[in-house]
Amino acid sequence: MLKGEKVLLRAEAREDLKRLHELTRNLDLVVLSDGQWQPEPLAQWEQKFDKRLEEPDKTHFVIEVDGILIGGIGLHHIDRRAGTAEFGIGIYDRDYLGKGYGRDAIETLLGWAFQIQNYRRIWLETYALNERAVRSYRAVGFVEEGRLREHAFYAGGYVDVLVMGLLRAEWLARRGQ
Repeated sequence: MLKGEKVLLRAEAREDLKRLHELTRNLDLVVLSDGQWQPEPLAQWEQKFDKRLEEPDKTHFVIEVDGILIGGIGLHHIDRRAGTAEFGIGIYDRDYLGKGYGRDAIETLLGWAFQIQNYRRIWLETYALNERAVRSYRAVGFVEEGRLREHAFYAGGYVDVLVMGLLRAEWLARRGQ
């Protein structure tokens, strides 16, 4: 369990699946976050959860605020030899958007990734038009490393995807270490 200033990150549990499944009703937030959505029964989520337990290259946390599950965060495409991982986050409860919970969750995860897990670089991809996410990523130190032009289909058209990254040395320097 990882404690931030506003959030608690803990391992995803089977008991969380119903709430996470309910949160996907906020379709616009889900699609903006990962570009994918299709209706799936809860039983299918349970099957995917069981499969994830066997995947060594992914780390899933749920984000809690005062005991309320508001989304998820984690690392995937983990390359331990290179010390890199791709980062992803989704806050799907509208009541918790724009209030610093996402930024705190990111900072908490980065602290764990860089200081405890010894990652050297964390990277992400996001739609260039997802201004709230891009602002949040930049605020914690991510820098734009590239732009994949018209790379993804979103809301009836093709959009650019930003590739952003953060090195442990940059993260430490921001903290005066």
